[in-house]
Amino acid sequence: DDCVARRVRIARRARSPHAIATTMEALAQAWNTWDNAVSTATFSVLKAIDWEVHPISPVTKDWIAVASPTLLLTSLMAYLAIVFSGFAILKNVPKDPTKKDPLWIRSLVIFHNVFLVVLSLYMCGGCLLEAYRNGYSVWGNAYDAKETAMAHYIWVFYVSKIYEFLDTFIMLLKNNLKQVSFLHVYHHATISFMWWMIAHRAPGGDAYFSAALNSWVHVCMYTYYLMAVLIGKDEKKRKRYLWWGRYLTQMQMAQFALNLCQSVYTSMYSPYPKFISHILFVYMISLLGLFGHFYWQKHIAGAKARKAKMK
Repeated sequence: DDCVARRVRIARRARSPHAIATTMEALAQAWNTWDNAVSTATFSVLKAIDWEVHPISPVTKDWIAVASPTLLLTSLMAYLAIVFSGFAILKNVPKDPTKKDPLWIRSLVIFHNVFLVVLSLYMCGGCLLEAYRNGYSVWGNAYDAKETAMAHYIWVFYVSKIYEFLDTFIMLLKNNLKQVSFLHVYHHATISFMWWMIAHRAPGGDAYFSAALNSWVHVCMYTYYLMAVLIGKDEKKRKRYLWWGRYLTQMQMAQFALNLCQSVYTSMYSPYPKFISHILFVYMISLLGLFGHFYWQKHIAGAKARKAKMK
């Protein structure tokens, strides 16, 4: 009885407001220590390679996940840990192609795609509207801290890249390991850091073009994914309604080509921060190469292989 009473007293103390406050303070202190270490190291590396992320934008400096890269980088570490551990576990789990996904996964996928279609429309429309209001040209626009509405849309776009980690988690839940490719993980892991730098340094100006263009591509892409989950495994309906999948990949590659051209133009003629244009140039070359290889394998070499089997 004494042991039981002692355990009850200990449990009550653990639930007391003082104990909770002490725990929260300890967690906050641990986070501050981690944040200081990660942000100091990150800014030191960026300075060493001459990526001028300072001065920080006065508009976004107090917004979530902007002043410090720690929240983003911690999310990235967790993302990669989940992806690699999930892949290692699931690669030995047999997948039944005829088995339907559970209702909760199907509902999650539908919500996820609908949400991203709506969010992408919001970001695309917002960026284009603010570009018009601010008198932007297509390219060659300086960042102006007075353009707070544009900064809002750029920040939302940046944060959406963290939310899009859910794309990969859904693939793992569905055991679609073929979709969790190097291209997919590389793109999701790198694009978020690039947009953190933009949200941190210059959330406006020429950044609007990439944000608006990518948002429109994502409207089309997540509409396609939504149709795919609603249609299900019916091959006749998939051929009838999802025939435009190859053109979606072509649209993505055209997007990267336009961004590549923009990076060349802005690095020479735009007052926008040059280091962002230089990063964009290298990044778009990598994505064009990876998406080009994917397109060749799936839509050209794959089509030839399917025709050969039919003969």
